Amino acid sequence: MVQKTVIIIGAGPAGLTAAYLLSQKGIPVTVLEADPQYVGGISKTVTYKGFHFDIGGHRFFSKSKEVEDFWTEILPNDMLVRPRLSRIYYSGKFFSYPLKPFEALIKLGIFKSILCVISYFKYKLFPKKNPKNFEDWVTNQFGKRLFNIFFKTYTEKVWGMNCKDISADWAAQRIKGLSLLSAVLNAFKPKPKSREKMNGYYFRPWKTMLVRTINNGGKSFYIKGRHRDTIPSLWTSINE
Repeated sequence: MVQKTVIIIGAGPAGLTAAYLLSQKGIPVTVLEADPQYVGGISKTVTYKGFHFDIGGHRFFSKSKEVEDFWTEILPNDMLVRPRLSRIYYSGKFFSYPLKPFEALIKLGIFKSILCVISYFKYKLFPKKNPKNFEDWVTNQFGKRLFNIFFKTYTEKVWGMNCKDISADWAAQRIKGLSLLSAVLNAFKPKPKSREKMNGYYFRPWKTMLVRTINNGGKSFYIKGRHRDTIPSLWTSINE
């Protein structure tokens, strides 16, 4: 019996991950990609004058051990634990993100801080039932005032969407385990040590995954043109 080949459209994170996992199981797989130079979609790494730049660069983090183990397998020497510094500029002051409750309350001032604490306990005692969107979910975790001060504008600027249009399920996954109480407890925990890079060379994650997929027998094609046949309503692709 002839084994069928799996065709994957797009060499983005989802496509390349699926291709790699299929190739590990010996299943023939072919990835089709429109970009003639890079893979990785909106997470690709581009090279300019000898420097590597991550488009839409973001720190990698996951609360899934399976995901962390997967990337440690792909990039065993490049998964470095580094100190994180993210801040929100509000009312002329910088606030740490994720929030550090004591710092935030001090910088907000006594009056605003009291209102934030009251709002927090209000929604802990009377939470919104069956939160449907990002706003509902975060409000239940932090209170309405902290949501409006820190989460609303930041989230809408980053994602270009109203918080009411973002799923509560997405919020629960994205900010999993984060609440005002957990933020207070984390403030007293010792910080993990950083792992320094030794060899000075960075392996681009999605390019590495593509190479591993090809080494497992997978194939990759660049789609350089396409033509739409309006009668059967089908796309015909020209590849190389």
